[in-house]
Amino acid sequence: MRSSFSTALALVAALPTAFAHYNFDALIVNGKVTEPYEYVRKTTNNNSPITDVTSKDIICNAGGLDKDIRAATKTHAVSPGDEVGFTVANDMGHPGPLAVYLSKAPDGTEASDYLGDGDWFKVYEMTWKTIGENGIEWANYMNGQSNGITNFTFTLPKETPKGTYLMRAEHVGLHGAGEKNGAQFYIGCAQLTVDGTGAGKPSPVVSLPGAYTATDPGLLLSIYYPPVTNYTAPGPKVWPSGCEDHTPNFAGQASDGDCTNDKGSDSGSGSGSAAPVASDAPATEAPVASSPATDAPAASAPATTEAASAATPTEAPVEQPAETSAPVATKAPSTGGKCKAKRAAKRALKAKRALKH
Repeated sequence: MRSSFSTALALVAALPTAFAHYNFDALIVNGKVTEPYEYVRKTTNNNSPITDVTSKDIICNAGGLDKDIRAATKTHAVSPGDEVGFTVANDMGHPGPLAVYLSKAPDGTEASDYLGDGDWFKVYEMTWKTIGENGIEWANYMNGQSNGITNFTFTLPKETPKGTYLMRAEHVGLHGAGEKNGAQFYIGCAQLTVDGTGAGKPSPVVSLPGAYTATDPGLLLSIYYPPVTNYTAPGPKVWPSGCEDHTPNFAGQASDGDCTNDKGSDSGSGSGSAAPVASDAPATEAPVASSPATDAPAASAPATTEAASAATPTEAPVEQPAETSAPVATKAPSTGGKCKAKRAAKRALKAKRALKH
C-alpha cells in the first residue's frame, strides 16, 4: 500500500503545473470582443508569467517585442470615454492586483513599430474587494470561487491625448510573493489609436522596465499570514483620477460605480460597459483552470467570446461566490504557496483516498 501511494504521489507531482496560469488574449471595445490576438500581441511563453521585473519581457510579455509578432497584430481605433478591456484565458486565477497602463508612441510611429520604450502611465487599477483584521479578499475572484474573472473593462479617460498607443494589461499573482521574485506578472499589450480632442497631460509616468523593484512592498509580502490589513498596489497612481476599483466591471454589464479615489469617493472613471457583448469570433470553451489560492475543485472558465447575434448583458460572465478571506491563523504555504506544491498535495490526497477504496 505504501509503495502504491508513493507511486501515486510521484505521478500527481509530475502533472503539468500551468493550469492556473493565464494571459490576456483579446481586446474588448464597447462590449465587442475581438478575435484572440487580433489586436493583442501574442506571447511566446504560452501562459507562463514573468517574474524578473528588470527584464524587457515586463513590457509586453515574452515575444511581445518580436518584429513578426508586432507586424501580425492589428491596431484598433478607439475614442476617449470608450469602454475598453481584455479577455483572460483561462481565467485570472491567482490573488493579486490588476492594472492597465498606456504608452504613447512617438508621432508618426505605427503601433506595430513601437517597442514601449517611452513613458507609461496607469489608467486603471483594481485591488481588493474587502480588507480588514481578517485579511484581504481580492477583487479578481468571483464571489469566493476558486476561479477568477474571465474579462474586465474600464472607461478610457476622456482626457487621453490623441495618438498611437500600446495599452498594457497587467495582473500580479501574489500567491508566491513571500520570497523575492516570487510575484508573477501576467501581461498583454493591445495596439490602439486614440482619436478625439483629449488634452490631458498624463502623470506620473514611469519606464518599463524601471517601474518596479523586486523588493517593492506590494510585490514582496506574504498574503496568507499574518493577515494583510493594508495593501498598496505597486507602480504609480492612476491618471487622472487616482481611482482604485474594488469590483470587476464586465463587458456587457452596467457600471458598478464602486471606483474610489484617494478621498474614498466615487470618481466614475472605473465604470463598466452597459452595451451587450458582441464578438467577431465564434464562441469557444476556455480550458479548465484551477486556482492555487484555494483547494476548491477545478472549474470551467466561461467562453472568452460570445456570438454577436445572441449577446445580451446577462451573457457576460456573472459574478459567482468569491474567494474567502485569507486564513487568519494558518501559516503561508511553503515558498509562498507555489502552484506545483499545492496541486501535488491535493492530488496526492485524492489518490490516497482512491487507493483505500
